[in-house]
Amino acid sequence: MSALQNLKTSSESKKHVKSLLVYIKSKSKEDLERFAKSCGTTSSNLLQIAYGGSVSAMLSKKINKESEGKISLSELRPDIFS
Repeated sequence: MSALQNLKTSSESKKHVKSLLVYIKSKSKEDLERFAKSCGTTSSNLLQIAYGGSVSAMLSKKINKESEGKISLSELRPDIFS
């Protein structure tokens, strides 16, 4: 498999994190900024994660904790927390 095929396969396998998308959309801009800060990231990064961007195990745990479990670890990182 060529490098281009590998890249396409890996990017196609990225899934939206629906619970994070719903959570983000339910927050005001100010509340989202506070949530992002409490997770140690930015609202822009949370949006990237929600649309399939990569997220570390450590940040996944922070997002899960700060959302009071509304965003599951297994949805954020199914490769680690399934």
